[in-house]
Amino acid sequence: MNFKQNAVVGLISGVLLFSMTASEALFIRLFILAGQSNMVGYQSNLSQLPDRLQKSQPPVLWYNQNQEWEPLKAPTEPVLSADLSIPVPPFEDYHPEHSHKVKNKVGFGPEISLGLTLAKALNERVAMVKYSRNGTSLATQWDPREDAGGNPKNTLYPRMKERVSKAIADLKARGYIVEIAGFFWMQGESDASVETWAKDYEANLTHFIQTLREDYDRPNLPFIYGMVHFGNEHEKPNGSVNCCGDTVRSAQWNVQQSIPNTVAVETQNLSLHNDLLHFDSAGIIDLGTRFANAWLNLTSDSPQAFSERNAP
Repeated sequence: MNFKQNAVVGLISGVLLFSMTASEALFIRLFILAGQSNMVGYQSNLSQLPDRLQKSQPPVLWYNQNQEWEPLKAPTEPVLSADLSIPVPPFEDYHPEHSHKVKNKVGFGPEISLGLTLAKALNERVAMVKYSRNGTSLATQWDPREDAGGNPKNTLYPRMKERVSKAIADLKARGYIVEIAGFFWMQGESDASVETWAKDYEANLTHFIQTLREDYDRPNLPFIYGMVHFGNEHEKPNGSVNCCGDTVRSAQWNVQQSIPNTVAVETQNLSLHNDLLHFDSAGIIDLGTRFANAWLNLTSDSPQAFSERNAP
């Protein structure tokens, strides 16, 4: 295929991606993904991706590294660029220049199965935007209270909001009416490495959810999150130890019991990479499916109800 043909195909794809008639509903559900390395998909491997998930997913719009909407297609990671100014936790082997990377240079996170499962179940197009950083903690880097001075350099939370705001503005500019329909969170491994962080996790996650819902004016926003998969004194092959997995798991379970419209997704039986910390490709794919099913089970929304609720 020559350059002219490529250009024509690209133009047609762009028109099809956002084309709509006057009678079509312009509503779209936007799902936000955030967290640390297991949300990034750090140990994903494209060679282990099933054929059905290697293809482009036209029903799923994905906000890519260039801050452009496109049909989701692997690889989806890295979706963020390097940012040497991000806060650094007190881990000796942590380097901010690696916070956006995946082990095999390119890969995918749970979005690879999450979006398609939702789109098929709802029988409608969905959109997803993601902001995740490896090795990050809720106690420090993700704490919205660190943004009290309005300085994005203080925490990852406003950086996430900035990316989401740009993604929403772009969709609106293309004629969509956007509803933030759900938030997916895979995080807690770093907080399970520091005893004080683990003890504060329940309060910190509660505050995170409340702040998120207030900021997006969605008091009942579905919040779906994966539990850490390990218990206390979890030793990994590299010799490092996560002291407090059970503490964080208990906190995650308690939040589900105390805050409406939240679901803690079990991950203990997901397939792991041999580093015993990260999910492998199969585990990442299963996590995305579990996230989608948790949202579908939590919400009673139907596409018809969604359109009626948002009719101009």
